[in-house]
Parts: sequence; C-alpha cells; structure tokens
Amino acid sequence: MKYRLCLFDFDYTLADATMPITECFKYTFSMMNLDCYYREKVIKTIGMTLDNAFKTLTEIEDEVKIKEFVDIYKSKSDEITVKNTVLFDDTIDTLKKLKENDIKIGIVSSRMGERIIKILNHLDCYQYIDYVIGYENVSTHKPDPEGLNMAIEYFNCDKEEVLYVGDSYIDAGAAENANIDFIAVTTGTTSKDEFEKYNHIKIVEKLSKILDVI
Repeated sequence: MKYRLCLFDFDYTLADATMPITECFKYTFSMMNLDCYYREKVIKTIGMTLDNAFKTLTEIEDEVKIKEFVDIYKSKSDEITVKNTVLFDDTIDTLKKLKENDIKIGIVSSRMGERIIKILNHLDCYQYIDYVIGYENVSTHKPDPEGLNMAIEYFNCDKEEVLYVGDSYIDAGAAENANIDFIAVTTGTTSKDEFEKYNHIKIVEKLSKILDVI
C-alpha cells in the first residue's frame, strides 16, 4: 500500500448534515430578525468555518455580531445536529476496508471536533477513527494546511504516505498547501470542473471509489 494515513474532511465527505445545518442557520436568522435565509446559499457555505459562513451570508463583518450569530447557531446545533446527521451509504464499508489494510484514519474538518466525536459515537463508528482535528484544535483554518500538518505530525508520517479526501475546493486548497495527495469526492457542492483547477490524483462520485486508488 502506498498510503499509511488517510485523512478525511467530515461534512459531505463522510456524512450528510444538511438538515441540521440548514435548520440551525434558519433558526439563527429568525432569532436575529434577519430576512436572509436562502437554503441553497446556506448549503454552499458547508465546509467553511461558521464565522466565514455568516459573513458570506449576511455581508456583516462586525466580529461581535458574528460571534452572536455563532453562539445562537451552536445552541441550536446542540439540540439537533447529532441525532440528525447521517453517514453516506458506503462510509462504514470504506473505513472498514482501510482498517483491514492497516491504514490509519483521521478527520481534519472546519466543524468542531467535539461535535464530530459525538456524531461518530451516536452513529456507532468512532472506533474506525484514530484522530480528529476540528475547528477548536487549530489557530488557522482550511485552506491553510495547519490541521493537515498537525495530523501528519501526530501520525509521524512522511507526506508521500498521506492522502486527504474531501468534497470542497477548500479541502483541495488545503491539500495543495500541505503538499499531499488529494482525492476529490463530488458528494458536496464543488463540481468536477472546479476541482480540475486544483492538484488531485482522482475525482470520484462516491467515497468508496477511493479504494481503487489506495
């Protein structure tokens, strides 16, 4: 096997949290009396940090106001996200096959790592994951490579032994900045044509197709 370590993004790569994410944004805008909830625009921000997503959706730059948005969102997310997030149909089988081949598995996401762990435990699949790096674990976020580099150091791997799998141009940029191999999955909102602008070894339509490369 070429790779010793396979790192994944979370949302739209391993799991689908569209329902709770869109509901949390809808609730936040309602609580703030803002008439700027458009579901498709919200979905396009999945993969961004919450701060950047709210800035994009509201065009508000004031950090105090953005923090207020994020706090309301997180409060609602505490209620609904874990129980309403689902794995893609081939996620478990893909993770199992990686484990069978002695490949370490990590997650590097812009979502809160603590929340990811709760979701994985709820879905009874945390046992397949060796390490999680989330929003709270880094000072700079994707496409900055800090999280990926942190994972590579944790597992003590050479970069040529590492693969990152993600669904967003943000993930593609992070892999490029970290100088590691990248496979794009088109299960999110980034198109195949957009992925072609970034370094990649393959673009696949479903997660299990990465096994053809590994």
